[in-house]
Amino acid sequence: MELTNKIFNSRDVETPKFAIVDIETTGLKFDRDQILQIAVVVQDWSDPSSNKVTPTSVWSTYVRPPQWWNRDLGPQHVHGISRRNLIFAPPTEKAMRSFAQQTKGHIVVAHNADFDTKFLRAAAHLHNIDLEWAGVVCTLNLSRKLDPQRQQTHKLATLCEKYGVTLNHAHHAEYDARATAELLPHLLNAHKIQNLEELQPFVRS
Repeated sequence: MELTNKIFNSRDVETPKFAIVDIETTGLKFDRDQILQIAVVVQDWSDPSSNKVTPTSVWSTYVRPPQWWNRDLGPQHVHGISRRNLIFAPPTEKAMRSFAQQTKGHIVVAHNADFDTKFLRAAAHLHNIDLEWAGVVCTLNLSRKLDPQRQQTHKLATLCEKYGVTLNHAHHAEYDARATAELLPHLLNAHKIQNLEELQPFVRS
């Protein structure tokens, strides 16, 4: 199974949208732990100087992992996901196929994107699902680049407070994705990024 990750360039006819994603998991190891929740906020590119977002769709789901009835669900005091939440949730393969469609052709954005994308790629690979993304942008990396001496904290909650973004129910995938979507234009504006060509140094496969 081939993972397709196409980086956007200025010759592309259609400008890709952003797909801001967040996940909750049973733990920190992508090769051992399981995804319990996924959220995607799709939005158009908007003028970063306006600090406005234009969401076009919001999709989220709990994910029922294998042997969910007796699996350790990890730090439930953090993510708040119980077995009751998983009873009618789609299994991992079905959830990942929907996720792949939601993010197809878009630039995937996440806070600490390395964490989220490792889990998502591992789950996609397991079920022979192609992830056709136009690249990946990490808002954590965007923020850290503004602070080369690392004198500040760059946690999502801290950045939301700094930029006046509302974050309700932290560590809930949909709320975190919504907050990251609102945070993104503030970070683009701080970097004076006005178009996708200027974003390219921050886009990886």
